[in-house]
Amino acid sequence: MDKPLTRTARLLDIVPFILSHQGIAVSELAKEFGVTENEIAADLELVFMCGLPQYTDLELIDLSFESGSVTVREPQNLDKPRRLNGEELSILVMGLDVLKGQLQDPIKVEKISELQHRLKALLQNISGANVLYVDERDLPFLSIINDAIRSNERLEITYLNISKDEVTSRKISPIEVFQQGDEFLLLTWCYKSKANRTFAISRILSCAKFDNLSITKEDVIAEGELEDSDAIEITFKYDRAALSFIEAVKERLIQNDEVGRVAVIEVWDSEWMLRNVMANSSHLTILEPKALSIAISNRAKLALSNY
Repeated sequence: MDKPLTRTARLLDIVPFILSHQGIAVSELAKEFGVTENEIAADLELVFMCGLPQYTDLELIDLSFESGSVTVREPQNLDKPRRLNGEELSILVMGLDVLKGQLQDPIKVEKISELQHRLKALLQNISGANVLYVDERDLPFLSIINDAIRSNERLEITYLNISKDEVTSRKISPIEVFQQGDEFLLLTWCYKSKANRTFAISRILSCAKFDNLSITKEDVIAEGELEDSDAIEITFKYDRAALSFIEAVKERLIQNDEVGRVAVIEVWDSEWMLRNVMANSSHLTILEPKALSIAISNRAKLALSNY
């Protein structure tokens, strides 16, 4: 099922797209937006009931799709394509950087560079935007990481762990760069942890190849599956005030009883969960493991003793 914001964005995009492709088949429209025909039909039924205030026949969007082809006669001010905001443009530019670094075809690399140039020009025209990307210096180690992935080489990094307020040195075999929300992450095999670990690229302070020993991705993943046994499952209860936390960590949730508001999350660092519970005050309550619950209680008492 679509997230509400995802569907809302699609609904805003559908009308201007149909206006420029009048008579498009429902099946083709579904393919264009990457959803099923049933989903696109439900979207069209919803759009048909939308319009300007008063919501009479005169103000509703005039849309026809019963014959199997879709036409719009009155878009009611939704005829302009939706504009990307500064954050969305920034994410696109960074994502294209990742893609460009993994391509071998010079023609495709050139086309991506041209598209990046156009997107950066749009970014400069947005006043007051929260610009997350300016130029390649914002991800200074991305080319080294991409080269190491292609060559199956090891890296040595220094990394800022914000949950523990410390800088650590790690020897890793990089596996994959991927995006989660507005952050770019690096999946690795970490020789210190002897397990797969994920690092935020923006918090890597230094990065360099440390030897020429090649390791296949298959070997790294196989090792990770054998050794990756130190994940922690935490069961906690939450209330409505913590729903934003649940949304932020939904990728890590193993179970989530939305009625009873009891969830199970898998984490690699109990300190990270401890700090999130402290930050959310009484809105998160640890049920298991008990040791973590005791640690949170002791941390709270220590904090209070400083006042």
